[in-house]
Amino acid sequence: MPARKRIAVILASHGEAETSGFMENYRVSRHTLSRASEVMHIPIPLQHIISLSSSLKKKMHAGRRSGGGSPQNRLTRSQAALLQRHLDLHPASSGIEFDVRAAHSASEPYVERVLADTMGHDGQVIVPMAPVDNALSCGLLCGHIAGSCFAGSLHRVKVVGRLWSDEALHRAYLDHLFGDARWLPEREGRENSLLLLFHGTLVRDKEGNLPTFRTGCDETAAFARKLVAGIGSDCRNPWGRIAVAYLNHDVGGEWTKPAFEDVCRELAGNGGDHVSIFAAGYFSDGNETIRRAELLAAEAPGVRVESIPCMNDSPVFAGYLAGRVVGAAAQILGFSGDASSDAVTFA
Repeated sequence: MPARKRIAVILASHGEAETSGFMENYRVSRHTLSRASEVMHIPIPLQHIISLSSSLKKKMHAGRRSGGGSPQNRLTRSQAALLQRHLDLHPASSGIEFDVRAAHSASEPYVERVLADTMGHDGQVIVPMAPVDNALSCGLLCGHIAGSCFAGSLHRVKVVGRLWSDEALHRAYLDHLFGDARWLPEREGRENSLLLLFHGTLVRDKEGNLPTFRTGCDETAAFARKLVAGIGSDCRNPWGRIAVAYLNHDVGGEWTKPAFEDVCRELAGNGGDHVSIFAAGYFSDGNETIRRAELLAAEAPGVRVESIPCMNDSPVFAGYLAGRVVGAAAQILGFSGDASSDAVTFA
């Protein structure tokens, strides 16, 4: 029997500080800003000031939630472990040994290091842990891969992209939403609202110009429309109203609308009795998502607010990822061997 081919599967998340420790948060912030500066100029002194300020705030406010850090890295590790189990049970594992690892762009273990450590595998499948591709995530990652792989080895690397447009992912979202009655309102009707949260993007800079880099704004809007339509037409849907909001940073110009804060004020006035919050634009909960229900509840004290977890370590999500990974691995192993290829390929 021939030896099984070995394929590295790298779940590449943004990465966040797991504790409220000042130095850990400072390192993550500096790494994030340094990467962002490759796409949009951020002066180094400003990077230091922002990192110092945000790290101090996290340290001072650590007592507001358990542990004071973000759950994102832990959840990414759980996603990797569950995906590993799914792949081990997949029929493809008879000929392929899958090696699933969690990695991050802004915290350890860094994606670049994990890519280097698995260069000797028969192939590498990279799965960005965000539904929408943009210059800051997939763009920087693909640029690194193209610039660092040994000559002739790029045919052994696949980046799983355009997840936002995949109908199979949309179905996985619906099954995740409707799969646990604990998350759903007790009864159907107009008094129930579902608020879908997406990552905000820059629309125009302070001078009114369009961004010079790929923000993923159009893709995010298309993804939102698909989910709203799918949820609204599903016979399991208990929500009478489905709203969309963007989590913006509100710096540097005009951002996507409607902003979360504006939607909160609207729901406080006519949101009904019950609001469910689901951060659909994120594959795992983190600093940007974990306090949103609390913020809405403070704005609308008469409304019952509940938070539905992100896809996180959902078995439905792991099953979806397993299918995409197996497809990418098959492309790698079935590739004709064009050693002259100098472009990162997508699955």
